[in-house]
Amino acid sequence: MNTENYIKSNIDFIKDNARGTSLSTPLRNIKGLAQVLKTLYKLTLKQPSNQFIDSSYFTVQCTTKAIYLSTTKSFQAKFSEEDVRHLMRMLALAEIVQPLDWKHLNKDAKLDKMAIVNAKHNESGYAGMTPVYKLANLNETSSIHPERLTRKMTPSISLSYLAIACQYSYELSEQVFANLNNWVVVGPVTNQMEKLATDVRMHKVVMVSQLKPYFKPARMPKNYEQPDTSRYYRRMLAGLSAIGWLDSQGLAFGPASKVRDYVELPEDLNGGTKVLYDKSVIK
Repeated sequence: MNTENYIKSNIDFIKDNARGTSLSTPLRNIKGLAQVLKTLYKLTLKQPSNQFIDSSYFTVQCTTKAIYLSTTKSFQAKFSEEDVRHLMRMLALAEIVQPLDWKHLNKDAKLDKMAIVNAKHNESGYAGMTPVYKLANLNETSSIHPERLTRKMTPSISLSYLAIACQYSYELSEQVFANLNNWVVVGPVTNQMEKLATDVRMHKVVMVSQLKPYFKPARMPKNYEQPDTSRYYRRMLAGLSAIGWLDSQGLAFGPASKVRDYVELPEDLNGGTKVLYDKSVIK
């Protein structure tokens, strides 16, 4: 099968919603996922490359902004570039796409990119390198893991390095967050989340305002400031919930009104305010 037919067969597979395979459910349930995936293969069709160490796989070199701008106007009216970034993480979690780091580039790709780095002649070095993604052959579904994509996942959900490590492994987190810029993820570790889960089961409920100690990064670069906003904690917990980890611990992140009759909460706490609670308290 030539390059054009190979890529077009994958596009047709997506257009048919991967009917009859395990990929069908997430393509139908996660809004925007099919459109982003189809756009990736269309971009590859325009400019196919083979930068992965195994040159039998096709790669696409592009930013999330380029992906977003290559989608339809109707898609852009409903979704943002940030949504595309979130959806790309989900595709990487399912190993449908794989963001490449330097060790996964073949020799020719490394030489081309080092020429770009050396031509800068400044301190920016690897910063700003355009991401490269390896694309799976969707006709071989045994090589991908769509079962990792849950019904709770939406384009607004940010799957963190921590959430993936808690539910699966640090190895998979490294793979999903791989990049050519040589930046590392700063954040808490899985042991801290296990401590959080233990404390929630002990106290039955923990409020967002009490979460800071659990999310303090184990190692912080100089001048790093730990995020300490309700929005940050809500996003982290939403990711842990969507990926299935909270449920596996018997916990839930939901409105205070669900547990107000079973646990002691501040009287002035709004019923719609989300809290982290032990699901066993609900009789």
